[in-house]
Amino acid sequence: MSLQAVILAAGQGRRLLPLTRDIPKALLPLNGAREVTILEHQVELLEGLGIEEILVVVGHGREKIETLLGHRVSYVVNEDYQRTNSIYSFYLTLERLGQEVLIVNGDVLFPGEVVERLLSSPYEGVLSIDTAAFLDEETMKVALERSRVVDIRKDLPPQEAQGENLGVVLFRGETLEVLKSVVKEMVAKGDVKRWIPAAFKEMLSIRPIYAVDVKGLPWIEIDFPQDLERAQKEIYPLIR
Repeated sequence: MSLQAVILAAGQGRRLLPLTRDIPKALLPLNGAREVTILEHQVELLEGLGIEEILVVVGHGREKIETLLGHRVSYVVNEDYQRTNSIYSFYLTLERLGQEVLIVNGDVLFPGEVVERLLSSPYEGVLSIDTAAFLDEETMKVALERSRVVDIRKDLPPQEAQGENLGVVLFRGETLEVLKSVVKEMVAKGDVKRWIPAAFKEMLSIRPIYAVDVKGLPWIEIDFPQDLERAQKEIYPLIR
């Protein structure tokens, strides 16, 4: 079975303006000896893990991504990136997916061990979560019963959640087929402005999804300027 990776990198990242006026969020720099971007780091990490097929969903500033990465990856274009969200970006990849896919948000900085823990799980649908994360209204929160996911949404009350979803998930086999079906149904109904975890929540009554805890590993989702500063100064030096 050949593992594919899908990186969802179509968005602009309006909360990071003016930094993202002319470039996509995924091309923000992480500094270092050479100025590595978030997306370059993700691609290098995935290549280093032996993942040969990487699909990058592009939209805002797509020419800059294509110029930077060239033929290292394949591209899927979300022409409607301004009016849609990550669920639609993932929908656009469905016809190109095999039986095992790693789905990565293009604004997350994380070490390879996150992927290794997902791959070592016996389950077909697995989310990486951090049970030590601070939970607020911006957090994609996850509720668990043991290691099984029972709810996932931003508006979940923090006291009902056990951790934060990183945005690095693995689906394979029949569970991946269920995810594809759910995403197709949601898009057919015009439900295109939601994040991909909305589809995970929809399928919980049909097929179980489990969580792998990455508490203690360095990672960050980059949504605001202060996140980028922390990524550059604290997180990237720990994982590069």
